[in-house]
Amino acid sequence: MAKTVVSVAAACDLSLPAVSVKSGQPADGFAPVTVANRKIFLPLTQVEFEQVRNLQHRQRQTLWSGIGCLAFGAAMARFPMMLPFAIVIAALSAVLWGLTWFTLRMYLPSMEVEGSRIRMARVHERFAAVVGNES
Repeated sequence: MAKTVVSVAAACDLSLPAVSVKSGQPADGFAPVTVANRKIFLPLTQVEFEQVRNLQHRQRQTLWSGIGCLAFGAAMARFPMMLPFAIVIAALSAVLWGLTWFTLRMYLPSMEVEGSRIRMARVHERFAAVVGNES
């Protein structure tokens, strides 16, 4: 794995080279990822894109499931076991959300915004070489 620096403008405008940041293969498209309150687009193959989309969907789903369980438990609090049961399910949803967040962060390259640049680590060497040649 390699490190590289790309411009925020290129990452936000879909101007990064069409080389997957994960595998170095030709990218089939771009996956939206939020970094420092900015939506950037990473070039990925279709399989990698599906994995990212699946993890993002699972993360949203567990968040809303936990909120729904808490609301349902509060609404049914007149029954003695409903509120504790809902709290347990909401806590499990929070744990699952955290695990999904961690998995997504480990799957994608680490990214840190520094002014008009994004410092990326854990990218494929081929992607770093192509980005380095364009700079």
